[in-house]
Amino acid sequence: MATVPTEVRLKTGIPGLDPLIQGGLQKGDFILLLGDLGTGKTVFSSQFVFNSAKLYNEKAVFATFEEDTRSLKRNMLRFGMDFDALEKEGKVKVLDLEALEGRGMGSNIEALLGALDDIGARRLVVDSLTAFMSGAEAKFDYSFLMHLIYKTLKREGVTTLMTVSRPQGSAVVPEVGVEEFVADGIFELRNYVSRDVEIKTQFLIRKLRGTEHSRKFHSVLFTPRGVEILPYTP
Repeated sequence: MATVPTEVRLKTGIPGLDPLIQGGLQKGDFILLLGDLGTGKTVFSSQFVFNSAKLYNEKAVFATFEEDTRSLKRNMLRFGMDFDALEKEGKVKVLDLEALEGRGMGSNIEALLGALDDIGARRLVVDSLTAFMSGAEAKFDYSFLMHLIYKTLKREGVTTLMTVSRPQGSAVVPEVGVEEFVADGIFELRNYVSRDVEIKTQFLIRKLRGTEHSRKFHSVLFTPRGVEILPYTP
């Protein structure tokens, strides 16, 4: 009798996450990371890239709109993530999309694909999708471009994480509809005020296609090594 091959999962290396998603992501998964301001989206996505290259020898690209590359690298050093060292080894490429000349959707997409090809990367972070898609002037363009990006990255076998910011005080993410439909997975970071009147952070997996995953809220701990997701405790 033929044996069924064991599914290979791509570990994120983010403490506490992989056990919640059957050991990791599927190759080519397109994940949205939704979150309030200050919930750790950039730290989370930086860990995704850093761990890919450092722990699993899988090259990755980090494309940032939220802050310049120098600030990003400096801030991530606080958590032990040395992106300069990984760039020198050719394992990571950090791309500042805001600084590109001739900025627009066409040049943004071209820059992403070029960066992936340059180092043969198979993981990608875009921080944030909100800024990245700002060049789409009409709803039709927005929908078309989301599907185009999704299909292109899928065809290339690139596992992707894109952040989406939620305005302070808002219960929903504006203009998130096409993204939620297209995405294979949606992770969410949210702040709340605890009983002792302290702002804390929770993590929720809203969906992840083809994966048995946790459907509970998990507490998030910020450590000297970055974000850690704690097991659910009733």
